[in-house]
Amino acid sequence: MEMIDVLAICGSTREGSLNRSLLRTALRLAETPLRVEMWDDHASVPRLDATRGRPFPPAVAALRDRVAAADVLLLVTPELNRSVPGEMKDLIDWLSILAPPRPLTGKPVALMSASPHRFGGAFAQLQLGDLLRRAGAEVLSDLEVAVGSAHLYQDSDGGLTSEEIRRDIARLWERVLTRVATSRPVVPA
Repeated sequence: MEMIDVLAICGSTREGSLNRSLLRTALRLAETPLRVEMWDDHASVPRLDATRGRPFPPAVAALRDRVAAADVLLLVTPELNRSVPGEMKDLIDWLSILAPPRPLTGKPVALMSASPHRFGGAFAQLQLGDLLRRAGAEVLSDLEVAVGSAHLYQDSDGGLTSEEIRRDIARLWERVLTRVATSRPVVPA
Protein backbone atom coordinates (compact mmCIF):
# COMPACT_ATOMS: atom_id res chain seq x y z
CA MET A 1 0.00 0.00 0.00
CA GLU A 2 1.15 3.50 -0.84
CA MET A 3 2.34 5.62 2.09
CA ILE A 4 0.12 8.45 3.32
CA ASP A 5 2.08 11.59 4.15
CA VAL A 6 0.70 13.38 7.22
CA LEU A 7 2.15 16.69 8.35
CA ALA A 8 1.45 17.32 12.05
CA ILE A 9 1.63 20.77 13.59
CA CYS A 10 1.16 21.50 17.27
CA GLY A 11 0.10 25.04 18.10
CA SER A 12 1.85 24.89 21.47
CA THR A 13 5.57 25.57 21.60
CA ARG A 14 5.90 24.63 25.28
CA GLU A 15 7.71 21.29 25.57
CA GLY A 16 5.60 19.86 28.40
CA SER A 17 2.24 21.04 27.07
CA LEU A 18 -0.83 18.80 27.05
CA ASN A 19 -1.22 19.33 23.31
CA ARG A 20 2.33 18.16 22.64
CA SER A 21 1.58 15.12 24.81
CA LEU A 22 -1.51 14.45 22.72
CA LEU A 23 0.50 14.76 19.50
CA ARG A 24 3.21 12.44 20.86
CA THR A 25 0.52 9.86 21.63
CA ALA A 26 -0.86 10.22 18.10
CA LEU A 27 2.62 9.79 16.62
CA ARG A 28 3.09 6.58 18.63
CA LEU A 29 -0.24 5.20 17.39
CA ALA A 30 0.32 5.98 13.71
CA GLU A 31 0.97 2.77 11.81
CA THR A 32 1.85 1.99 8.23
CA PRO A 33 0.80 3.27 5.73
CA LEU A 34 0.77 6.52 7.71
CA ARG A 35 4.03 8.44 7.67
CA VAL A 36 3.66 11.31 10.14
CA GLU A 37 6.15 14.14 10.29
CA MET A 38 5.95 16.78 12.99
CA TRP A 39 6.65 20.34 11.89
CA ASP A 40 8.07 22.35 14.76
CA ASP A 41 9.81 25.42 13.38
CA HIS A 42 7.54 28.06 14.93
CA ALA A 43 10.43 30.37 15.82
CA SER A 44 11.34 30.93 12.17
CA VAL A 45 7.83 31.98 11.11
CA PRO A 46 7.27 35.71 11.61
CA ARG A 47 3.99 37.27 12.67
CA LEU A 48 1.77 37.91 9.70
CA ASP A 49 2.14 41.42 8.36
CA ALA A 50 -0.12 42.22 5.42
CA THR A 51 2.25 44.94 4.21
CA ARG A 52 5.09 42.44 3.87
CA GLY A 53 3.88 41.10 0.52
CA ARG A 54 5.70 38.55 -1.56
CA PRO A 55 8.01 36.85 -1.84
CA PHE A 56 7.12 35.02 1.32
CA PRO A 57 9.73 34.84 4.08
CA PRO A 58 11.80 31.65 3.44
CA ALA A 59 10.37 29.74 6.44
CA VAL A 60 6.82 30.57 5.35
CA ALA A 61 7.49 29.53 1.75
CA ALA A 62 8.97 26.23 2.98
CA LEU A 63 5.98 25.58 5.24
CA ARG A 64 3.52 26.36 2.43
CA ASP A 65 5.36 23.95 0.12
CA ARG A 66 5.44 21.23 2.80
CA VAL A 67 1.72 21.58 3.55
CA ALA A 68 0.93 21.49 -0.17
CA ALA A 69 2.93 18.26 -0.55
CA ALA A 70 1.28 16.47 2.39
CA ASP A 71 -1.69 14.18 1.84
CA VAL A 72 -3.23 15.24 5.16
CA LEU A 73 -2.63 17.98 7.71
CA LEU A 74 -3.04 17.20 11.43
CA LEU A 75 -3.41 20.30 13.59
CA VAL A 76 -3.24 20.09 17.37
CA THR A 77 -4.40 23.35 18.88
CA PRO A 78 -4.29 24.73 22.37
CA GLU A 79 -7.16 26.91 23.53
CA LEU A 80 -6.68 30.38 24.97
CA ASN A 81 -9.72 32.31 26.18
CA ARG A 82 -11.98 29.86 24.32
CA SER A 83 -10.18 30.70 21.10
CA VAL A 84 -7.30 29.73 18.83
CA PRO A 85 -4.00 31.17 20.10
CA GLY A 86 -2.42 33.90 17.97
CA GLU A 87 0.48 31.77 16.79
CA MET A 88 -1.84 29.11 15.34
CA LYS A 89 -3.98 31.82 13.74
CA ASP A 90 -0.87 33.33 12.15
CA LEU A 91 0.10 29.95 10.68
CA ILE A 92 -3.36 29.51 9.15
CA ASP A 93 -3.30 33.06 7.80
CA TRP A 94 0.11 32.50 6.17
CA LEU A 95 -1.15 29.24 4.65
CA SER A 96 -4.41 30.78 3.41
CA ILE A 97 -2.90 33.56 1.31
CA LEU A 98 -4.07 32.98 -2.25
CA ALA A 99 -0.77 32.48 -3.99
CA PRO A 100 0.66 29.30 -5.54
CA PRO A 101 0.87 26.76 -4.16
CA ARG A 102 -2.49 27.16 -2.45
CA PRO A 103 -1.66 24.68 0.31
CA LEU A 104 -5.02 24.58 2.10
CA THR A 105 -7.29 24.37 -0.94
CA GLY A 106 -8.93 20.94 -0.81
CA LYS A 107 -6.48 19.75 1.86
CA PRO A 108 -7.92 17.18 4.29
CA VAL A 109 -7.29 18.44 7.83
CA ALA A 110 -7.79 16.53 11.08
CA LEU A 111 -8.04 18.40 14.38
CA MET A 112 -7.08 17.50 17.94
CA SER A 113 -6.78 19.40 21.20
CA ALA A 114 -6.15 18.78 24.88
CA SER A 115 -6.88 20.96 27.87
CA PRO A 116 -7.07 20.76 31.64
CA HIS A 117 -10.64 22.06 31.26
CA ARG A 118 -13.56 19.70 30.68
CA PHE A 119 -14.27 20.70 27.09
CA GLY A 120 -10.76 19.79 25.96
CA GLY A 121 -10.20 22.72 23.63
CA ALA A 122 -13.42 22.18 21.67
CA PHE A 123 -14.05 25.92 21.34
CA ALA A 124 -10.66 26.44 19.71
CA GLN A 125 -11.31 23.49 17.40
CA LEU A 126 -14.63 24.99 16.27
CA GLN A 127 -12.96 28.29 15.51
CA LEU A 128 -9.98 26.65 13.81
CA GLY A 129 -12.28 24.49 11.69
CA ASP A 130 -14.14 27.59 10.56
CA LEU A 131 -10.89 29.36 9.62
CA LEU A 132 -9.73 26.32 7.66
CA ARG A 133 -13.02 25.92 5.77
CA ARG A 134 -12.92 29.60 4.79
CA ALA A 135 -9.42 28.96 3.40
CA GLY A 136 -10.73 26.06 1.30
CA ALA A 137 -9.56 23.12 3.43
CA GLU A 138 -11.63 19.99 3.97
CA VAL A 139 -11.92 19.64 7.73
CA LEU A 140 -12.52 16.04 8.75
CA SER A 141 -15.06 17.13 11.33
CA ASP A 142 -16.84 13.82 11.84
CA LEU A 143 -14.17 12.71 14.30
CA GLU A 144 -12.16 15.30 16.15
CA VAL A 145 -10.24 14.47 19.30
CA ALA A 146 -10.83 16.89 22.20
CA VAL A 147 -9.36 15.66 25.49
CA GLY A 148 -10.76 17.31 28.59
CA SER A 149 -8.99 17.08 31.96
CA ALA A 150 -5.94 15.94 30.00
CA HIS A 151 -3.57 16.72 32.86
CA LEU A 152 -4.95 13.66 34.64
CA TYR A 153 -3.60 11.39 31.87
CA GLN A 154 -0.16 12.86 31.16
CA ASP A 155 2.64 10.35 31.70
CA SER A 156 6.35 10.79 32.37
CA ASP A 157 7.22 9.81 28.78
CA GLY A 158 5.39 12.84 27.37
CA GLY A 159 2.24 11.05 26.23
CA LEU A 160 -1.33 10.57 27.40
CA THR A 161 -2.23 7.23 28.99
CA SER A 162 -6.02 6.93 28.79
CA GLU A 163 -7.33 4.01 26.72
CA GLU A 164 -10.28 6.16 25.66
CA ILE A 165 -7.90 8.77 24.26
CA ARG A 166 -5.94 6.07 22.45
CA ARG A 167 -9.18 4.70 20.95
CA ASP A 168 -10.23 8.17 19.80
CA ILE A 169 -6.85 8.71 18.14
CA ALA A 170 -6.98 5.27 16.49
CA ARG A 171 -10.43 6.14 15.09
CA LEU A 172 -9.08 9.45 13.83
CA TRP A 173 -6.25 7.62 12.02
CA GLU A 174 -8.80 5.19 10.52
CA ARG A 175 -10.82 8.16 9.27
CA VAL A 176 -7.70 9.68 7.72
CA LEU A 177 -6.91 6.38 5.98
CA THR A 178 -10.46 6.10 4.65
CA ARG A 179 -10.51 9.69 3.43
CA VAL A 180 -7.21 9.42 1.58
CA ALA A 181 -8.02 5.97 0.15
CA THR A 182 -11.26 7.26 -1.36
CA SER A 183 -9.60 10.32 -2.89
CA ARG A 184 -6.63 8.66 -4.57
CA PRO A 185 -7.03 7.56 -8.16
CA VAL A 186 -7.23 3.84 -8.76
CA VAL A 187 -4.21 2.62 -10.72
CA PRO A 188 -4.98 -0.34 -12.98
CA ALA A 189 -2.91 -3.44 -12.33
